Amino acid sequence: MKLLRLAVRFCSVTLLMICGLNVSRAQIDQSALLSATSINTTTSNYYFAKPNELTIIVNIIGFVQKPGRYEISSSIDLVNLISLAGGPTPDGSMKDVKISRFSSTGGKLERKEVLLDLDELAKVNAAQLVLQPGDIIQVDRTGWSTFRDVFGVVVSAAIITTAVAQVINLTR
Repeated sequence: MKLLRLAVRFCSVTLLMICGLNVSRAQIDQSALLSATSINTTTSNYYFAKPNELTIIVNIIGFVQKPGRYEISSSIDLVNLISLAGGPTPDGSMKDVKISRFSSTGGKLERKEVLLDLDELAKVNAAQLVLQPGDIIQVDRTGWSTFRDVFGVVVSAAIITTAVAQVINLTR
């Protein structure tokens, strides 16, 4: 019986550690998605313009190499901005890029979202690639990476369940 309790405690701790690691990884991804900070860099403000050139400020978040706040030349378009941000991470998808814009109409603030599939760049209207001051660009993650993460948790839980079942069978 003591061996069974020890095995169950070990499996519980292992499962919590596995889930805890996945939760903390998700929290890191969420913080990169929702804030203007990056884990890999010490600064998140970038400047890309020639001296005395008209600039705009935009934010790029999500699954790019260098998320953050960018002050860029007004001539830089969405594709160039993503390139300046280091491109998508291995889990990033160019198929689901969203531009959020805020506009004021009649004193009322409205949010407009533009969804773009940059994997099919030839089908995208060039006017949709033009950035405006205050744009927030979000690069989403691939469906494969979500499946991979869920599958990893399921496999870990199955291994732990199998170990507990083996311990229970040995104690009988």
